[in-house]
Amino acid sequence: MSFALAERVDELAIELFTPTLGATVSGIDLRQPVAEDTAARLRQILYAHGVLFFRNQQLTSEQFLASARIFGEPLRHNPYLPSLPEHSGVEIIESGTGGRRILANETWHSDVTWVKPAPHATALFGADLPLFGGDTTWTNAADAYDALDPRLAAYLESLTAVNFVDANGHARVPGQDEYLNNLRANHPPIDVPVIAPHPVTGRKTIFVTELHTTYIKGVSRVTSESLLRLLFGLLAEPVRQVRFTWEPNTFVVWDNRLTQHRGIHDYGEQRRILWRATLA
Repeated sequence: MSFALAERVDELAIELFTPTLGATVSGIDLRQPVAEDTAARLRQILYAHGVLFFRNQQLTSEQFLASARIFGEPLRHNPYLPSLPEHSGVEIIESGTGGRRILANETWHSDVTWVKPAPHATALFGADLPLFGGDTTWTNAADAYDALDPRLAAYLESLTAVNFVDANGHARVPGQDEYLNNLRANHPPIDVPVIAPHPVTGRKTIFVTELHTTYIKGVSRVTSESLLRLLFGLLAEPVRQVRFTWEPNTFVVWDNRLTQHRGIHDYGEQRRILWRATLA
Protein backbone atom coordinates (compact mmCIF):
# COMPACT_ATOMS: atom_id res chain seq x y z
CA MET A 1 0.00 0.00 0.00
CA SER A 2 1.21 3.50 -0.79
CA PHE A 3 1.33 5.88 2.17
CA ALA A 4 1.45 9.09 0.13
CA LEU A 5 -1.31 11.39 1.32
CA ALA A 6 -2.48 11.87 -2.26
CA GLU A 7 -1.61 10.49 -5.67
CA ARG A 8 -2.88 10.43 -9.22
CA VAL A 9 -3.63 7.37 -11.30
CA ASP A 10 -4.12 8.74 -14.81
CA GLU A 11 -7.24 10.97 -14.56
CA LEU A 12 -8.13 9.69 -11.08
CA ALA A 13 -7.11 11.57 -7.93
CA ILE A 14 -6.67 9.37 -4.85
CA GLU A 15 -6.53 10.93 -1.37
CA LEU A 16 -5.97 8.73 1.68
CA PHE A 17 -8.65 8.82 4.36
CA THR A 18 -6.34 7.27 6.97
CA PRO A 19 -2.90 5.64 6.65
CA THR A 20 -4.36 2.19 7.29
CA LEU A 21 -7.69 2.21 5.46
CA GLY A 22 -9.86 4.19 3.05
CA ALA A 23 -9.37 6.62 0.18
CA THR A 24 -11.41 9.32 -1.54
CA VAL A 25 -11.52 9.06 -5.34
CA SER A 26 -12.21 12.10 -7.52
CA GLY A 27 -11.81 12.92 -11.20
CA ILE A 28 -14.57 10.57 -12.32
CA ASP A 29 -18.30 10.97 -13.02
CA LEU A 30 -20.03 7.69 -12.25
CA ARG A 31 -23.11 8.79 -14.19
CA GLN A 32 -21.08 8.23 -17.35
CA PRO A 33 -19.94 4.86 -18.76
CA VAL A 34 -16.58 3.80 -17.32
CA ALA A 35 -13.99 2.32 -19.69
CA GLU A 36 -12.72 -1.15 -18.78
CA ASP A 37 -9.12 0.03 -18.27
CA THR A 38 -10.38 2.64 -15.79
CA ALA A 39 -12.57 0.03 -14.09
CA ALA A 40 -9.55 -2.27 -13.72
CA ARG A 41 -7.54 0.56 -12.12
CA LEU A 42 -10.39 1.26 -9.70
CA ARG A 43 -10.46 -2.38 -8.64
CA GLN A 44 -6.71 -2.30 -7.96
CA ILE A 45 -7.16 0.90 -5.92
CA LEU A 46 -9.89 -0.86 -3.92
CA TYR A 47 -7.59 -3.81 -3.17
CA ALA A 48 -4.92 -1.38 -1.95
CA HIS A 49 -7.11 0.86 0.23
CA GLY A 50 -10.03 -1.34 1.29
CA VAL A 51 -12.78 1.32 1.16
CA LEU A 52 -13.33 3.95 -1.55
CA PHE A 53 -15.46 7.10 -1.26
CA PHE A 54 -16.78 8.87 -4.38
CA ARG A 55 -18.37 12.20 -3.44
CA ASN A 56 -20.76 14.38 -5.47
CA GLN A 57 -22.21 11.52 -7.52
CA GLN A 58 -25.88 12.25 -8.23
CA LEU A 59 -26.89 8.71 -9.15
CA THR A 60 -30.19 7.17 -10.10
CA SER A 61 -30.77 3.60 -8.92
CA GLU A 62 -29.81 2.37 -12.40
CA GLN A 63 -26.58 4.40 -12.32
CA PHE A 64 -25.83 3.11 -8.82
CA LEU A 65 -26.15 -0.46 -10.05
CA ALA A 66 -23.93 0.29 -13.05
CA SER A 67 -21.32 1.84 -10.74
CA ALA A 68 -21.44 -1.20 -8.46
CA ARG A 69 -20.84 -3.45 -11.48
CA ILE A 70 -17.41 -1.84 -11.89
CA PHE A 71 -16.38 -3.93 -8.87
CA GLY A 72 -18.40 -7.12 -9.42
CA GLU A 73 -21.71 -8.67 -10.35
CA PRO A 74 -24.61 -7.88 -7.98
CA LEU A 75 -25.95 -10.80 -5.96
CA ARG A 76 -29.25 -11.25 -4.15
CA HIS A 77 -28.27 -13.11 -0.99
CA ASN A 78 -29.91 -11.12 1.80
CA PRO A 79 -33.40 -12.51 2.38
CA TYR A 80 -34.08 -10.07 5.22
CA LEU A 81 -33.60 -6.93 3.10
CA PRO A 82 -36.14 -5.71 0.52
CA SER A 83 -35.00 -4.64 -2.93
CA LEU A 84 -36.04 -1.89 -5.31
CA PRO A 85 -38.96 -3.00 -7.51
CA GLU A 86 -37.18 -1.84 -10.65
CA HIS A 87 -33.79 -3.34 -9.73
CA SER A 88 -33.75 -6.57 -7.71
CA GLY A 89 -29.96 -6.29 -7.28
CA VAL A 90 -30.34 -3.07 -5.26
CA GLU A 91 -31.18 -3.85 -1.64
CA ILE A 92 -32.76 -1.25 0.66
CA ILE A 93 -31.46 -0.62 4.17
CA GLU A 94 -34.10 1.54 5.86
CA SER A 95 -34.35 2.63 9.48
CA GLY A 96 -35.88 5.47 11.46
CA THR A 97 -39.34 6.75 10.51
CA GLY A 98 -41.19 3.97 8.71
CA GLY A 99 -38.33 1.48 9.05
CA ARG A 100 -37.18 -0.82 11.82
CA ARG A 101 -33.83 -0.58 13.56
CA ILE A 102 -31.51 -3.23 12.10
CA LEU A 103 -29.42 -4.39 15.05
CA ALA A 104 -27.27 -6.63 12.85
CA ASN A 105 -25.83 -3.58 11.12
CA GLU A 106 -24.47 -2.29 14.44
CA THR A 107 -22.27 -5.35 15.05
CA TRP A 108 -18.86 -5.89 13.40
CA HIS A 109 -19.18 -8.11 10.34
CA SER A 110 -18.32 -8.82 6.75
CA ASP A 111 -21.37 -9.08 4.53
CA VAL A 112 -23.09 -12.42 4.00
CA THR A 113 -20.28 -14.65 5.33
CA TRP A 114 -22.93 -17.31 6.02
CA VAL A 115 -22.84 -18.47 2.36
CA LYS A 116 -20.03 -19.80 0.18
CA PRO A 117 -18.48 -17.97 -1.46
CA ALA A 118 -19.17 -14.76 0.43
CA PRO A 119 -19.48 -11.56 -1.64
CA HIS A 120 -16.09 -10.02 -2.36
CA ALA A 121 -17.30 -6.41 -2.26
CA THR A 122 -20.25 -4.26 -1.23
CA ALA A 123 -21.45 -0.88 -2.55
CA LEU A 124 -23.64 1.67 -0.74
CA PHE A 125 -25.30 4.94 -1.71
CA GLY A 126 -27.02 7.37 0.64
CA ALA A 127 -30.51 7.72 -0.85
CA ASP A 128 -32.06 9.54 2.14
CA LEU A 129 -29.84 10.65 5.02
CA PRO A 130 -30.54 11.98 8.54
CA LEU A 131 -29.50 15.51 9.45
CA PHE A 132 -26.92 14.08 11.83
CA GLY A 133 -25.52 10.70 12.85
CA GLY A 134 -25.61 7.39 11.03
CA ASP A 135 -21.88 7.08 10.34
CA THR A 136 -20.38 3.82 9.08
CA THR A 137 -17.09 2.46 10.44
CA TRP A 138 -14.73 -0.01 8.78
CA THR A 139 -11.78 -1.91 10.25
CA ASN A 140 -8.78 -3.45 8.49
CA ALA A 141 -8.89 -7.22 9.11
CA ALA A 142 -5.42 -7.73 7.62
CA ASP A 143 -3.85 -5.17 9.95
CA ALA A 144 -5.64 -6.89 12.83
CA TYR A 145 -4.07 -10.21 11.78
CA ASP A 146 -0.63 -8.56 11.58
CA ALA A 147 -1.00 -7.53 15.23
CA LEU A 148 -1.10 -11.18 16.34
CA ASP A 149 1.91 -12.91 17.85
CA PRO A 150 3.33 -15.06 15.00
CA ARG A 151 3.03 -18.28 17.03
CA LEU A 152 -0.62 -17.59 17.85
CA ALA A 153 -1.28 -16.59 14.24
CA ALA A 154 0.13 -19.91 13.02
CA TYR A 155 -2.14 -21.79 15.43
CA LEU A 156 -5.22 -19.80 14.41
CA GLU A 157 -4.54 -20.57 10.75
CA SER A 158 -5.10 -24.25 11.54
CA LEU A 159 -8.56 -23.66 13.02
CA THR A 160 -12.06 -23.72 11.53
CA ALA A 161 -15.07 -21.78 12.79
CA VAL A 162 -18.82 -22.06 12.19
CA ASN A 163 -20.82 -19.19 10.70
CA PHE A 164 -24.62 -18.93 10.74
CA VAL A 165 -27.08 -16.36 9.44
CA ASP A 166 -28.78 -16.12 12.83
CA ALA A 167 -25.72 -16.58 15.04
CA ASN A 168 -26.69 -13.70 17.35
CA GLY A 169 -30.46 -13.63 16.91
CA HIS A 170 -30.43 -10.36 14.94
CA ALA A 171 -32.16 -11.92 11.93
CA ARG A 172 -35.29 -12.43 14.01
CA VAL A 173 -38.28 -10.23 13.21
CA PRO A 174 -41.17 -10.10 15.74
CA GLY A 175 -44.22 -11.92 14.46
CA GLN A 176 -42.38 -13.62 11.58
CA ASP A 177 -41.56 -17.07 12.96
CA GLU A 178 -42.25 -18.78 9.64
CA TYR A 179 -39.88 -16.37 7.91
CA LEU A 180 -37.14 -17.13 10.45
CA ASN A 181 -37.65 -20.89 10.16
CA ASN A 182 -37.34 -20.70 6.37
CA LEU A 183 -34.26 -18.50 6.68
CA ARG A 184 -32.55 -21.01 8.96
CA ALA A 185 -33.57 -23.96 6.81
CA ASN A 186 -32.28 -22.38 3.60
CA HIS A 187 -29.01 -21.22 5.17
CA PRO A 188 -27.65 -23.87 7.56
CA PRO A 189 -24.38 -23.27 9.46
CA ILE A 190 -21.19 -23.47 7.38
CA ASP A 191 -17.51 -24.03 8.16
CA VAL A 192 -15.19 -21.08 7.56
CA PRO A 193 -11.47 -20.53 8.19
CA VAL A 194 -10.60 -18.45 11.24
CA ILE A 195 -7.82 -16.85 9.18
CA ALA A 196 -8.18 -16.47 5.40
CA PRO A 197 -5.77 -15.13 2.75
CA HIS A 198 -7.06 -12.40 0.48
CA PRO A 199 -7.54 -14.10 -2.92
CA VAL A 200 -5.98 -11.20 -4.86
CA THR A 201 -3.31 -9.69 -2.61
CA GLY A 202 -2.50 -12.75 -0.52
CA ARG A 203 -2.64 -10.78 2.76
CA LYS A 204 -3.94 -12.87 5.63
CA THR A 205 -7.06 -11.55 7.36
CA ILE A 206 -9.18 -12.34 10.40
CA PHE A 207 -12.24 -13.90 8.78
CA VAL A 208 -14.43 -14.65 11.81
CA THR A 209 -16.94 -11.93 12.67
CA GLU A 210 -18.80 -10.88 15.79
CA LEU A 211 -22.14 -11.02 13.98
CA HIS A 212 -21.99 -14.34 12.13
CA THR A 213 -19.48 -16.61 13.91
CA THR A 214 -20.90 -18.97 16.54
CA TYR A 215 -17.83 -20.91 17.71
CA ILE A 216 -14.43 -22.37 16.79
CA LYS A 217 -14.42 -26.11 16.13
CA GLY A 218 -12.12 -28.62 17.79
CA VAL A 219 -11.46 -26.64 20.98
CA SER A 220 -13.29 -26.23 24.27
CA ARG A 221 -16.06 -23.69 24.64
CA VAL A 222 -13.88 -21.61 26.96
CA THR A 223 -11.00 -21.63 24.46
CA SER A 224 -13.33 -20.78 21.58
CA GLU A 225 -14.84 -17.84 23.43
CA SER A 226 -11.42 -16.59 24.57
CA LEU A 227 -9.92 -16.73 21.07
CA LEU A 228 -12.93 -15.05 19.48
CA ARG A 229 -12.92 -12.34 22.14
CA LEU A 230 -9.23 -11.68 21.41
CA LEU A 231 -9.79 -11.48 17.65
CA PHE A 232 -12.87 -9.28 17.95
CA GLY A 233 -10.92 -6.99 20.27
CA LEU A 234 -8.18 -6.54 17.68
CA LEU A 235 -10.75 -5.71 15.01
CA ALA A 236 -12.41 -3.15 17.30
CA GLU A 237 -9.24 -1.15 17.99
CA PRO A 238 -9.64 2.40 16.58
CA VAL A 239 -6.06 2.49 15.25
CA ARG A 240 -7.04 0.34 12.27
CA GLN A 241 -10.44 1.90 11.57
CA VAL A 242 -11.94 4.59 9.39
CA ARG A 243 -15.22 6.31 10.31
CA PHE A 244 -17.20 7.93 7.51
CA THR A 245 -19.85 10.62 7.94
CA TRP A 246 -22.37 10.24 5.14
CA GLU A 247 -23.01 13.14 2.77
CA PRO A 248 -25.67 13.34 0.05
CA ASN A 249 -24.69 11.82 -3.29
CA THR A 250 -21.78 9.74 -1.98
CA PHE A 251 -21.06 6.33 -3.49
CA VAL A 252 -19.03 3.98 -1.26
CA VAL A 253 -17.55 0.58 -2.08
CA TRP A 254 -15.46 -1.71 0.09
CA ASP A 255 -13.49 -4.94 -0.13
CA ASN A 256 -15.52 -7.45 1.89
CA ARG A 257 -12.47 -9.72 2.28
CA LEU A 258 -10.07 -7.10 3.64
CA THR A 259 -12.47 -5.20 5.90
CA GLN A 260 -15.24 -5.59 8.44
CA HIS A 261 -17.74 -2.83 9.20
CA ARG A 262 -20.58 -1.66 11.42
CA GLY A 263 -23.15 1.14 11.39
CA ILE A 264 -23.71 3.59 14.24
CA HIS A 265 -27.35 4.20 15.16
CA ASP A 266 -27.07 7.63 16.78
CA TYR A 267 -29.73 9.44 14.76
CA GLY A 268 -32.85 8.60 16.77
CA GLU A 269 -36.03 8.25 14.72
CA GLN A 270 -34.71 10.17 11.73
CA ARG A 271 -35.21 8.49 8.38
CA ARG A 272 -32.13 6.82 6.86
CA ILE A 273 -32.22 4.90 3.59
CA LEU A 274 -29.19 3.36 1.89
CA TRP A 275 -29.08 1.46 -1.38
CA ARG A 276 -26.84 -1.58 -1.23
CA ALA A 277 -25.40 -4.05 -3.72
CA THR A 278 -23.39 -7.10 -2.66
CA LEU A 279 -20.96 -8.14 -5.37
CA ALA A 280 -19.41 -11.37 -6.64
